[in-house]
Order: sequence, then C-alpha cells, then structure tokens
Amino acid sequence: MNTITPFAEARLSHPTEARLSNKLGLLFANLYVLGMCATIGGAYIFQFGLWEYPCPMCLLQRMFMLLSALGPALIVYRSRKGTVSGQDNASGWGWALVCALLGSTVSIAQVLMHIVPPDAGYAGALFGLHLYTWAAITFGAAVLVAGINLVLVHRSEPLDAGLASPALRRTGTFTLAVLVFFAVSNLVACFLLQGFHWQMSGDPTSYAFFSDLL
Repeated sequence: MNTITPFAEARLSHPTEARLSNKLGLLFANLYVLGMCATIGGAYIFQFGLWEYPCPMCLLQRMFMLLSALGPALIVYRSRKGTVSGQDNASGWGWALVCALLGSTVSIAQVLMHIVPPDAGYAGALFGLHLYTWAAITFGAAVLVAGINLVLVHRSEPLDAGLASPALRRTGTFTLAVLVFFAVSNLVACFLLQGFHWQMSGDPTSYAFFSDLL
C-alpha cells in the first residue's frame, strides 16, 4: 500500500512554495560556481597583475575549486536541459562537498608549512592573509554550504526546465560559460608554468614554456 509521509503531503499541498524553494536552490548553485571562479579570479590578479607565480600546491587548490564547482554546475546544466531531480541535487552537492574537503586538506597543509617554523609565507598577501589561507577559508565555507544543501535536499521537488525563469536560464548560461573560461585558462596557465617538463618547480620564478623557447 502506498503511503505519503506528513512531510511529503505538506509539500504537495504547497506546490508554489516548493517551486520557490527549488528556484532559490538553483540560484544558490549558480552563486556557488561563480564564487569559486571569483576566488580563482582573485588569484589571477596576483599571478598576471603582480607577477607572482603560483606553486604546485596553489595550482592544486585551484583544481579542487574547479572540481568542487562541477557539482553545482551539473545542477545548473540540468536545469537548462531537463528536469532537476532530488538525486541530481544530492549528487551535485555531495560532489562539491567531497572536493571541497580534499581541497581544504591541501590548503591547510600549505598554511601549516608556513606556520611551523614561522616565516614570511609564500607570495603576497591580501588583508594580511596569504592566498592559501584565503583558499582554506573558501573551502571551509564551501563545505558548510554544500553540507547545508545536502541536509535540505529532501525538501527539493523535481524542477522542470520550463519552470525556470528566463533570468535564471540566462544566469545559468553565464555561469557555465564562466566556469569553462576558468577551467581552460587555468589549464593553459599550468602548461605555461610547467612547459614540457615532467615536474613543475616547487618555487617557480618564470613561465617554463617561454624560458625553454629562449
């Protein structure tokens, strides 16, 4: 015999509220992806504006930020092409959580490397904190956000692409384009730093690709 839980019955009796909750969740997924990309964009200012070359651990943290953003990006993509199910939400935010946890271990390890023994740290600082410290803060916030969304995933209802507002669809297109840009640009930056060498220098002082050409 089919049974409907009180919570499910309450959701069915408030379809407008459920759709609003889903649209807010979709907006949050967009903001998560854009937030990760904005963090990498800040690192680009140091790399290309101040000529401070990222070390391999810095690049690894960027990679985990991009990987973490892929989960919510899947939710955004599905919202433009089909129905976003509760399983899609759970998978997307679960992936984001795992990647954020892995990225946090790298950033925390780099923070500890420059605390014991105390030194000047690697590269420049923003508001007194080095970029790997900001990365640790970003990953911590990402873990919290992804965890909250996983806790609330049972409140989500299937969201059909046709129910998403035109503004949300345009936002989704912009979000995915921004993620692709940062993924490709980061790959190019890594290649220029490493060149054709098997291993990147732990403390790069130039772009190996151009140095090898000269």
